[in-house]
Amino acid sequence: MGPGLAHLGAALGRKWLRLRARLRRGFSIGIAGRLATSFAAVAVLAIAANVMIEREIAVVQTTRVDRGQYSPAPDVQAPASAAAPLATASREKLHADVVPAEIDRFQAALEHYHRAIEARVAMDTTAAEDDRRLAQRDLDLAAGSVVQEQARNRGVQAQLANYERVGVDYVQSADQRRSVLLQYQDRLDAMDKRITTSMSRSLKLFGRVFARQSLLRLHESVDELQRRFTDVAAASVADPEALAALADSENALASMFQADDASFSRSEGTEWVRGMHRDLSGLGTLRAAGIETGNTLRDETARFAAARDRLLASVPEILSESLTVFERQATAEPPRNVPPLPPAMASPIVDAVTTTTTTTTTAPDHDRRMMVAWITAAVLLVWLAISVWTMRSILIPVSRLIEATRKLARGEDVRAPRGGLKELNALSIAFNRMASQLRTAREITQGYRRTLETQVEQRTRLLQHLAEHDPLTLLANRRQFFILLNRSIERARPRNGGVAVFFIDLDNFKNLNDSMGHAFGDRMLISVAQRLEETAKSFGFAARLGGDEFTIVHEQVDSAQAALLAGHRIVTAFERPLSVEGRSITVSVSVGTSFYPDHEQTAEALLSAADAALFRAKALGRNQAALFTRELHEAATRKFTTEQGIRRALEHEEFELLFQPEVRLDSLRVGLVEALVRWRMPDGRLASPAEFLAVTEESGLILELGDWVLRRAIEIAANWQRASWPEVKVAINVSPRQLLSASFVDRVQRLLQEFELPARCIELELTESVLQTGAATVESLRQLRSLDIAIALDDFGTGYSSFASLEQLPLSRIKLDRALIAGIDTQPRSAAIAMALILLCEDLGIDVTAEGVERNTQFSCLAANPALYLQGYLISPPVAEAEVQQVITTMPQVMHDLLLSIPAPSPRSAVPRPAIGLRDLTRGAVKR
Repeated sequence: MGPGLAHLGAALGRKWLRLRARLRRGFSIGIAGRLATSFAAVAVLAIAANVMIEREIAVVQTTRVDRGQYSPAPDVQAPASAAAPLATASREKLHADVVPAEIDRFQAALEHYHRAIEARVAMDTTAAEDDRRLAQRDLDLAAGSVVQEQARNRGVQAQLANYERVGVDYVQSADQRRSVLLQYQDRLDAMDKRITTSMSRSLKLFGRVFARQSLLRLHESVDELQRRFTDVAAASVADPEALAALADSENALASMFQADDASFSRSEGTEWVRGMHRDLSGLGTLRAAGIETGNTLRDETARFAAARDRLLASVPEILSESLTVFERQATAEPPRNVPPLPPAMASPIVDAVTTTTTTTTTAPDHDRRMMVAWITAAVLLVWLAISVWTMRSILIPVSRLIEATRKLARGEDVRAPRGGLKELNALSIAFNRMASQLRTAREITQGYRRTLETQVEQRTRLLQHLAEHDPLTLLANRRQFFILLNRSIERARPRNGGVAVFFIDLDNFKNLNDSMGHAFGDRMLISVAQRLEETAKSFGFAARLGGDEFTIVHEQVDSAQAALLAGHRIVTAFERPLSVEGRSITVSVSVGTSFYPDHEQTAEALLSAADAALFRAKALGRNQAALFTRELHEAATRKFTTEQGIRRALEHEEFELLFQPEVRLDSLRVGLVEALVRWRMPDGRLASPAEFLAVTEESGLILELGDWVLRRAIEIAANWQRASWPEVKVAINVSPRQLLSASFVDRVQRLLQEFELPARCIELELTESVLQTGAATVESLRQLRSLDIAIALDDFGTGYSSFASLEQLPLSRIKLDRALIAGIDTQPRSAAIAMALILLCEDLGIDVTAEGVERNTQFSCLAANPALYLQGYLISPPVAEAEVQQVITTMPQVMHDLLLSIPAPSPRSAVPRPAIGLRDLTRGAVKR
């Protein structure tokens, strides 16, 4: 049978199996129906037997077999003698009645050998191999009897030898393919065993295995690969589609295993993973070998079929020649007895079968007919009784099991009654055991469910508590605060009562938190929360909004003044030290107070009002309680409006820079200009920094505004330096928050490189508050000075300034505060302080600028110090960028006119003459 026919047969077989399964599902018959059908079949057979007995029909079949006729041999010319007719008659008799036994034996041996080879290819067993050897031996014996030593028969012998050799190669190819398939199956079995062993160690509960998803997916992939391999192994030849599906399954399995390789290494161990990798790589190699051996087997199958066809094609010549020889032997001597062949080999080439049927009818016998009828009736009754008993033994227990199953599905405790057939009784016992196990499992599940419900209830309460309370202090959080405050307002509204809201903030908590650590700060907050809870438990509740911000709601207050008094009591409550980790810590609080219904009507508005009052309390010096007023609300509104306007101005570039010159007295020329920021309002007015700078610092926008000023000032200075003012120098104000930024120095360097401006062309002005920022600030200033950037200290002489800062900070200039310059012409002490600072800075090599010079008398007091720089509205107001060049040009003339305008000294004046300078004023102040 060729490969195509085998493949077609396998396909038809699969289609028949699917059709039979579909018919079984569509025509399912119960036990009663099957017994009834069998009873009807027996009845039909009984009736048919009775009819046959009634008619007494005897059917006798005889068969005659006629051997196939062979073509006669060519006529042989015999001598004209009397023996010729006898020879002719003898030859005709041989052709008509006798078939040579050697020919039959050869044909049977040939068929036997072909079947033995096919059986040996199909299975590698000892019996199959013995049968093949026996068939080859018989074929050799049969061929030796038929084929004579002639030239033509030697070719047939060569074909026969080639046929046997190809058969051996065919068997060897099948064995090689079978070996590869067995090795592939062994690899799959090893992988499956390894995965099954791992899954057997997984948790088993109620008949289910709870294993890792990756292991289950791997097991499913191995099963899928096993099915694909079964399809490949079932095919007699290499099926390309089945091989492609097998390769896809292998690749999917390898990809899945590679994705979870690390997970398997942790869970199953490296040896397990190495074994899986080894088997996976072996599968690919064996699949390639399977394809090669399959192709070889296909080729050997074709060769074997072709060799057989060539051998069979020579059979007519062998027959013809053998008959001719036989005729010659028949004329010479009588035929010899031919030994019989084995039954397996006794197969003629052609069999003509003729069948003759003879029918004889006799008269029936009445007694025999009655006896057969009674026997048939008895058999039918016994069959009917057995059927009824069988149906009852099956249907009654089955119906009981069905009813018990329904009750079990409803969750009822049930036991199926025992009885019926042995198998059904065993089924009832197994069902009762299963019901008992399910009842136990249900009880365990119910216990788990009750435990889970208890845990869920506990977790729900815990989550509810966490959702309503601060996790650190266990006070009400912001969300719960608003809920409780709204309830308090609802309770107070019908009775026209009042509710006070206190917004509490710890004074200087950030310094304590930074110095003592965040862990200590948290415990500090817990102690504060406990103190607030003790204070509020008699009249309301406390809550934490976040950070060091707390609130208290007072539900028993009837006026705003009473609320303010309660706020003072909260401040007083913190005069007693707190105990934190065995330490006595004294903290102060600032309290903002708002009152319902006088101040606001909603919870959110009351908290906002209390927040505004808190800012008022902090402005009063902290450790205070302040009551909300409408002015505070208006101030907060203005602050908010200003903050939003600043944000909009930064986005739309509504800020501008003005420049005020600083003039050196010895040259009467502009030494540098200070960049001053202004805000162009929608009405065209320029707002001074006093109107928006405080809000900018509080909102944190000072960083954006300061960066804009720095960039714009450097850009303008670069334009001047390349155009009309090569020696340009611009003083730029820098906020402490800018200087504290770690990237500030790099930012200045990048801007100077971007606009190609020398570092000497800018001077950074710092306020005195920078002195409180620590060592990091000093290091930043040193880096800036190393870049040749000048550093000026603004507003020197008041606030935090000290003489130690002149020694610690790398300053190149100080600017005397305008408050000091304001009284220099009227207060000798101010003049003495200014003179001392100027002389000190001269000795230190630090330039000095006097700010706020607005009167001629101030100018006359300072004019005697040639190294001094002057700045003020008397010299020049701040001007726009386009006007700076004109101011620089006209400044010498302006300064000359100011010097000429100094009034002459009056001999009777009690005030010292301005022209004598600061040194004379200082001596006069010391004398007095």
